[in-house]
Amino acid sequence: MNDTGCARVVIDTKPEHPAPVESASPSMASIHATQPPSVVKPPAPAAEAGVESEQPSTTIHQGSKRHKESKHGHYGGEQQTKKQKKRVDLVKPEDDLKDAQYYFDNGLRKIKPYFFKYRTYAKGRWLGRPLIEVFSTEFRDRDNTFYERAIQDGRIKVNDETVSQSYIVKNSDIVAHDIHRHEPPVADLPVKVVRQEDGVIIVDKPSSIPVHPSGRYRHNTVLHILMQEQGYKDLFPVNRLDRLTSGLMIIALSVKKAREFELMMQRCEIKKEYVCKVQGQFPSGVTECHQPIHVASFKLTLNTVHPDGKACSTIFELLRYDPQSDTSIVLARPITGRTHQIRVHLQWLGYPITNDPLYHNRDIWGRLNGKGGISEDMEKDLVKKLLERAELEDEHDYALAASNVGMVQIDGAPDHPKAEFCQICQLPSREDPAPDKRVMYLHAWKYQAKDWAFETDLPDWAKEAAPQAVPEASQERDPVPS
Repeated sequence: MNDTGCARVVIDTKPEHPAPVESASPSMASIHATQPPSVVKPPAPAAEAGVESEQPSTTIHQGSKRHKESKHGHYGGEQQTKKQKKRVDLVKPEDDLKDAQYYFDNGLRKIKPYFFKYRTYAKGRWLGRPLIEVFSTEFRDRDNTFYERAIQDGRIKVNDETVSQSYIVKNSDIVAHDIHRHEPPVADLPVKVVRQEDGVIIVDKPSSIPVHPSGRYRHNTVLHILMQEQGYKDLFPVNRLDRLTSGLMIIALSVKKAREFELMMQRCEIKKEYVCKVQGQFPSGVTECHQPIHVASFKLTLNTVHPDGKACSTIFELLRYDPQSDTSIVLARPITGRTHQIRVHLQWLGYPITNDPLYHNRDIWGRLNGKGGISEDMEKDLVKKLLERAELEDEHDYALAASNVGMVQIDGAPDHPKAEFCQICQLPSREDPAPDKRVMYLHAWKYQAKDWAFETDLPDWAKEAAPQAVPEASQERDPVPS
């Protein structure tokens, strides 16, 4: 995504892949390169609990290009098929960066709206369906009338040609859509490079900023901010953090170096430590969780503990309990790397991250808030409820745009009492996110391997809750062998 003063941007996407998050101020960020201590396994807990971890990045970004690992285990141009090369060559991502116009307001980094061409190969589920049906069902942020007009005006094209609404989508079709984009704002905090050595940079990522272009975000991402403001050209994330997660990121400066780090992650040679603030009094000592996790909804990026899920393990350790707020600072060491693993396992254990918007919400998960897992029927109802909620917000936006006069009330939809409308796309402007919506109390603190160790300073919320206990507990423990 790109936000400029109406510059035109082109990007190509490939068939679907899983989706992929306030951070310490720059003065807090420090990196220490040290030799790791000897490996000692901690005592086993009395009972088995749940686990979470973070996945290595399987998608490599060169500028904004996406280089996926081939079946031969190579990235980018290495052993690519002609079809793969053609897809990569569809877009020149560097061209749009120069047009990104950032500005800062109300504690937020913002981007001026811009024209953007979304271009993708037809997905398998689109084949044999009328073009208007594909857009009206797959992209529900606009109503049917909007897409009818867009096809008629040539803003939606197939293979660079204007077609009718009844055009039947075929295999290998390239579908393009010219749209006016409004990227959501992110926290006005610098993406600070705290160390650069041996072909990698170590970054202290603020909360609220996504790692790479995805969904509604393009320029308000770690990669594009680094390229735009610090002059980097080729960046290859080794690890990915959720948008609201803060902390340590390792970004390679070459495909070769990224491959080295990914192999280390696959072999569990990199030990990771996170700190989090959870609800309730977490058990003292060490707690292990080995509950399998599966994807309940790719569209929502929602994961739950499930017997048929993928195996994963997380080691937790209480650092400090604050009885006044009934919260605990907990150290988490993910052994495997599943999406949302730490968050899901903490929820399953009954100690969700205090401000986790997805996994700590009784309105969604019920009285037990997902503790101990949920049934198949509950999971289906949960996914349905969340999808309806997301669609309701989009429906409210285009209903407002259609009227462009006063309020169009939809039961249960958020109010926009003084909505301002974009003169180009007629969508109402969204309110700035509140400060408490820009942060989640989960921070990637330390990464270490045999010959190196990187670490960031702790965020304020962890320092205030455990100013002395955190460093002491960290020194007493050693990495757990995988």
